[in-house]
Amino acid sequence: MQLNADDGGKRTCILCTNNEKNICEDVTYERNKRVILGYTKPNGEFVEGLHDNNLRYYRTEFLSRERTVKNMRRLVQASTGLLCIKNDLYTEALFGGRKLNPTYARYFEHGGRRMLVIYDERAIPFIADIIKTMPKEGEKIKVYVFSHGSYAYDDEFAEVPDRVTLCALPQAIYDAYRKVLPRQKPKFLADDIVEENTETDDIQMGGLFAAEPEGGAQ
Repeated sequence: MQLNADDGGKRTCILCTNNEKNICEDVTYERNKRVILGYTKPNGEFVEGLHDNNLRYYRTEFLSRERTVKNMRRLVQASTGLLCIKNDLYTEALFGGRKLNPTYARYFEHGGRRMLVIYDERAIPFIADIIKTMPKEGEKIKVYVFSHGSYAYDDEFAEVPDRVTLCALPQAIYDAYRKVLPRQKPKFLADDIVEENTETDDIQMGGLFAAEPEGGAQ
């Protein structure tokens, strides 16, 4: 933050920790917050803060990789913080003058940049209608929409293609994770695989060839 203040840079930082002995909550987070807001030294001298900065604190949790609809929805909701970091947007705002129910969607806006995260696809027709009434200001709205695959409901936004940029979730998240996460190891041994394949081959071969009639092949 001091380097940015010195040379006008736009450096950012992501710090990850297991919060052992509450070092993140009680020390690191508080220290960075005081640097931004300003603080008073033990001798009573006030140090002006580096106000042109922001600070966010997120907690992580484990989510199942099993691609059930329930797990996929949880992944999208849990990844909203990552989307805020990716787009550098943290300020929630009214959407077309309306306050969105966070169960269905959340809207972020700042400095002409806009982001919408839709958790329930049933809300898409209503949201598309609201976008039609919104003025064409700033950049296109980055719309992340929950989908069972890679379809981002382009048809639903067909009347406002010049106002939105669509992205289907959680497929985009799975694609990103696939590059960094190790592949899941099978839960059985190589010997089990060989035995299983042998049994499978016997079954397939038995179904492929019809039984010979009595008396031999014709």
